[in-house]
Amino acid sequence: MPASEPSRPWQMQKHQEILSESNPTAFAQLSELALPHLIAFLRREFRQVEPHLHETAAIDSLLSYHQSPNKFDPDKLSLFAYLRMSTRHDLLNAIDKQNRQKRPLVSIDEPNIQSQLVDDANSLEDGFSLAGWLSNENEPPAQAILNNFEATLSTTDRQLFLLMLNGVRETEPYADILGISATSITEQRRAVKRAKDRLTKRLQRFVNRHKV
Repeated sequence: MPASEPSRPWQMQKHQEILSESNPTAFAQLSELALPHLIAFLRREFRQVEPHLHETAAIDSLLSYHQSPNKFDPDKLSLFAYLRMSTRHDLLNAIDKQNRQKRPLVSIDEPNIQSQLVDDANSLEDGFSLAGWLSNENEPPAQAILNNFEATLSTTDRQLFLLMLNGVRETEPYADILGISATSITEQRRAVKRAKDRLTKRLQRFVNRHKV
């Protein structure tokens, strides 16, 4: 974790000040620390992406938070963890948009797309890798599957799955959602792994059931 991340009480204080609008400089104070933190995070996670996209995504995530601070739930994540998740999502969207501009639009009904979806589903039977499968998530069928799958999840599982989709690796955010933050870190890691494995296997079964 980058050293620029302030303590959780400080993050909570800034959030409350922004939410209540009690301190007109609170967002500037937050941004002063959060912006370089988020840019460094994206540069570390997405080394091959153009630097200006890192900066744009980081700025966009901060502005989105400032516009709707009530969307952040401090009972689930720290503010910086929430911003990292948000900025990663914004960057993935920017990459997706850039990629779509470089290739012709295709229909979900195209035979070659349907064939690819079947091939993807078959490949899951021998061992499913969420990260590997998501590397092709920009294709319309895969995105449709994700949307349909998320609709079947409970609120808790949907929150866990969102973290997984955004590549969150820290145990803390998952433990917060599972309500096990008071347990030992060893127990948290075991419970988080069980939850992630369960969701991954559930997605695998969902994809296999929706073969064309």
